[in-house]
Amino acid sequence: MLQDEHGNVAIIAAFMIIPMLVLAGGATDIARQEMHRVQLQDGVDRAVLAAASLTQARTVEQTATEYLKTVSFIDDVDLDYQYSAALNHRSVTITGRYDMPTSFLPLIGIETLPIVATATAQERRQNLEISLMLDISGSMLDNSPSRINLLRPAAKQFIDAMITPDTAPYTSISIVPYAGTVNPGAVAFGLLGTTRQHNYSSCVEFDHTANKDYGTGWVAFDHRAQVPHFTENHASNPAGKEWSYCPYEATSITYLSNNATTLKAKIDSMKLHDGTGSGVATNWGYLLLDPSARPFIGRMAALGQVPMPFANRPAAFADGETLKVLVLMTDGGITSQRRPVAAKYSYPRSPEGGGSNYDYQSQSAASTSLRRVCQLAKQNGVIVFTIGFYTTNADLTTCASSASHFYNVTGSGITLAFQSIANNIQSLKLTQ
Repeated sequence: MLQDEHGNVAIIAAFMIIPMLVLAGGATDIARQEMHRVQLQDGVDRAVLAAASLTQARTVEQTATEYLKTVSFIDDVDLDYQYSAALNHRSVTITGRYDMPTSFLPLIGIETLPIVATATAQERRQNLEISLMLDISGSMLDNSPSRINLLRPAAKQFIDAMITPDTAPYTSISIVPYAGTVNPGAVAFGLLGTTRQHNYSSCVEFDHTANKDYGTGWVAFDHRAQVPHFTENHASNPAGKEWSYCPYEATSITYLSNNATTLKAKIDSMKLHDGTGSGVATNWGYLLLDPSARPFIGRMAALGQVPMPFANRPAAFADGETLKVLVLMTDGGITSQRRPVAAKYSYPRSPEGGGSNYDYQSQSAASTSLRRVCQLAKQNGVIVFTIGFYTTNADLTTCASSASHFYNVTGSGITLAFQSIANNIQSLKLTQ
């Protein structure tokens, strides 16, 4: 009997060997599966992060191939790529599928174990549209060093802070120099459709009637008049200041540029002129953030006046990927919009005391126009910064998005103001 029982134990043990081998070996196969999964997931994670970088010059497939070389079994992995890209964002999803051959589980009919690793990465940069309105009135010659000589380096530092190799593809800055009015430039003037009356400059009138042209979208410039060529000065003109009320071509608008060198050269080349048309300047600045200007900007891009990547700007006000900013700098209160009387339009010059003019728009009306543009800009989500350089003009505090968006500075404080605005814009880009 005992001999028979020993035989039974041997038979039972023989039957148990297979399940025990499956259990022990299966655990080994599953451990190998997890090890391979971790290796594949690590490779996919690194590949997707590299492929989603906006600075990545290679294709998603090329990038993934490079980063997945460390996966020992990559030749047997089935890779799937999904990606989308635009100027300011790139999204990539990579999925790797691998059927790992088993060593012990075939005993129960399981030849392979599935491994799936997937990862998604996205890099997004916020588009930035800035209009920078800079006062070039005659009073910018005041003080020592002069206000204009303090403004130039401060504004150029602002340009350098806003436009870097990383931000340039997504950042456009328009510089709007202004005295009594604004010169859109000869090329733009030709596209606006305004009838040219003289070749000294290219300023265009806004219709001030009930603020018809202020903050109301693109203007019917083909129904507007050219600003006549005249000056408010008489016997003398200080060095560094031009005679004309309308700025000359060298001090015309620079449109939607991401070239820091070009923008800084414009700041250096600005000449001073008569008057302080802050309302006209801010209206131009706002127009260049208004999506209704897109057809005009597209034509300017076709003529090489705007980088082609910005041909579809300005973005919609509701575009969550775009931050729009107005920066208005002035050293004094807004002045009335003055013009020669009609009988004097054709005079090349008049002797001192012989000129005659009228207020095309009074100072109070011009102030109202400025405030209207600022109000509409803020309602449309535009961030408005104002700098009062040696002035505490009430229009500036009203225009600014908040009390902290207004800067009242003198002397070298202009540099600190622009630095603070640059820092604020960077913070806004991170939080929006």
